[in-house]
Amino acid sequence: MADNPKKKGRDRELVSEQEHEVAYLMRTAKVTRQKALKAIREAGPSREKVMDYLGKE
Repeated sequence: MADNPKKKGRDRELVSEQEHEVAYLMRTAKVTRQKALKAIREAGPSREKVMDYLGKE
């Protein structure tokens, strides 16, 4: 299900601050909750950019 109900289809390329998505980032990138949230806020909603941002820290 898309985060935005007006948007159709899946949005796997995007990440939000929803609890399950933050938990996924924490597991895959092995970072704390604070670092995951900071990465989402700094890098924007693109999952690829968030992972790049976490890789640089």
